[in-house]
Amino acid sequence: MATILALGGLYLIWGSTFLSVRILLEFVPPLVISFSRNLVAGGFFLLWAILGGHWKKLTLQHWKVHLMAGVLLITLGNGFMALAGQTIPSGLSSVFMAFGPLLLVLFFWISGRKPSKRKLIGTLIGFVGIILLASQKNLAIPGKEIDFYRGMGFLLIAVVAWNLGVFYIQFTKANSYHFTQICAIQMLTGGLILLSISIYQGDLQKFVLADLPFKALAVFAYLALIGSMLGFGLFGYLSKVLDATLVSTYTYVNPIIALFLGNIILGESLSSILLFASSLILSAVLLITTEKTSSS
Repeated sequence: MATILALGGLYLIWGSTFLSVRILLEFVPPLVISFSRNLVAGGFFLLWAILGGHWKKLTLQHWKVHLMAGVLLITLGNGFMALAGQTIPSGLSSVFMAFGPLLLVLFFWISGRKPSKRKLIGTLIGFVGIILLASQKNLAIPGKEIDFYRGMGFLLIAVVAWNLGVFYIQFTKANSYHFTQICAIQMLTGGLILLSISIYQGDLQKFVLADLPFKALAVFAYLALIGSMLGFGLFGYLSKVLDATLVSTYTYVNPIIALFLGNIILGESLSSILLFASSLILSAVLLITTEKTSSS
């Protein structure tokens, strides 16, 4: 029951972060959003791990794994997702990230872990749903059409890096530590790299913190504490107790949540094909999540 609730929470939380980033981009540069939310959440995780007695000594190999995971998940995955948000609508961004389960199936297959037929069928059904959603050109941000493919390129980097990080952690079996310790290392590593890049680019001079409206501060608080800390905490916990492909099914549900939130709050259009594609995506989630975790 705990894992079901945690997976459901991850669906809802990360489904809403795409919209939150899109809103915050009106006031703050993309990489500033990424490094600040991760440094805040990572700092809280570090305190939690130390004060809660969860911090354990890592082997050198595991340090390397989680430092590299921080680069893949946060610097590249989170960072390029924020960059893409400048030109790609929140709903379409979440749709593209649903390539994740397919990538994980391929990564594990290449490593010698052949997926079950059920998992392959579920992944392919979800892939068809993603293609249908991504075919909706009316989801493009008006006025940003010229930069659309650059944004899609950013999304491609983000989805490959993120799922490579997930695969790398599970393949090396470095996920035996408390999730607070793992999240702290990964988020602080990736966040500090993004901070360095932002300083080099002069992003910190592009806005004044004191001038940010309450709306921006509230959205940032949500991103840092709920989207990053709670969401990443649930992700770390689930990655430890469930199969990677099962955990990655959040990328099938997120597009549905993100598209509907985008429509309600930002007026992003919905179409009849969305309902059909959404039914395919939910069917794929059902196929994958109801398979016993002991299956290959």
